[in-house]
Amino acid sequence: MKHYFTGCVLFLFLLPSLAFPQKPEIQGEVEQGLEALRRGNFPAAEQHLSAALKSDPTLAEVRANLGLAYYADHKYPQAISEFQEALRRDPTLETAKSFLPLSLAAVDDCAEASPGLEREFASNSDPKLRRVLGLSLERCSIAAGKEAEADQVAQKLLADFPDDPDVLYAAGQLYGKLSSEIYLRLMKVAPNSARSYQVMASVAASDGNWKAAIDAYRKALKLEPALEGAHLQIAILMLTHLPEPDAWRQALTELNEELKIDPTSAQAEYEIGEVYRKHAQLEPAVSAFHRALQLDPGAVPARLGLAKALRQLGRTQEALEALEPALKTAPDDPAVHFLLAQVYRELGRNAEAQQEEAKFKSLQPTP
Repeated sequence: MKHYFTGCVLFLFLLPSLAFPQKPEIQGEVEQGLEALRRGNFPAAEQHLSAALKSDPTLAEVRANLGLAYYADHKYPQAISEFQEALRRDPTLETAKSFLPLSLAAVDDCAEASPGLEREFASNSDPKLRRVLGLSLERCSIAAGKEAEADQVAQKLLADFPDDPDVLYAAGQLYGKLSSEIYLRLMKVAPNSARSYQVMASVAASDGNWKAAIDAYRKALKLEPALEGAHLQIAILMLTHLPEPDAWRQALTELNEELKIDPTSAQAEYEIGEVYRKHAQLEPAVSAFHRALQLDPGAVPARLGLAKALRQLGRTQEALEALEPALKTAPDDPAVHFLLAQVYRELGRNAEAQQEEAKFKSLQPTP
């Protein structure tokens, strides 16, 4: 099981090991051990703390710190042994209570680890430690087939750590697994249903087999003519892959069929706008983009499309008015700043154009 806790922050959880009468030689070993642990020198920490315990095995705090050193050094069986003995001598040691289940989870002993992980994840106030507890609990829940419990943990972690790579990866693994299992069950219980053909189409499209994807969407629509999204996906596949010069007209037919089924489809309206814009039918394009934005005012692609169409019509001020709201919706979208720079320059607002060009360049990936 993945080890999520780096040694550089373990010192935050060190126990002082000073609240007991000690011989100078024991005190020296303890202090050297704690300092080595703070520096990330785990073998040295293990050596000094073990020497202190050899002189006095009753020191529960020292034993818990030795457990931390073993845990950080990926020596999980030794860590488990030390944490268990530390808690036997002093059941109140919070660090040992948190890191014992983490150590158990690290050796895939989730049956023993889960109760402690659940308790500590629910009650621990330290955000760094709670993150690690949650990730371990999520993995143990998945391993035990408890997807509902894993989902609850994942949602809490995503709420608290929305940009954490480990949290995002673990959630993606969980929901990808659940998605695959659900789709497999769908294919098993209803292999000839519209939804099954929809799944087949999505898989075929992902594999680059666009003809098979279109065929599967057609079969789904034959079974369920009012199926939302199928005409839209057919249109997108046509626009992307069909080599015929009139493919865009076929795609328009599909998009209009989609709107008959779902008049609130902002994406269908956007795709219609793009089709018209790319084929120099600018007034219909503007109308379609306006409809898309009425359905979804925050849709940045629709704002970009509308601004481009208006600019092509020579209505540059209107293009600016259409585009400026995107600065709030997507302040770090390079396409927004690139088009804004062009519009500002055409309006003679050169200083603002230069600012937008600089912003655009700053958002480009570093080579």
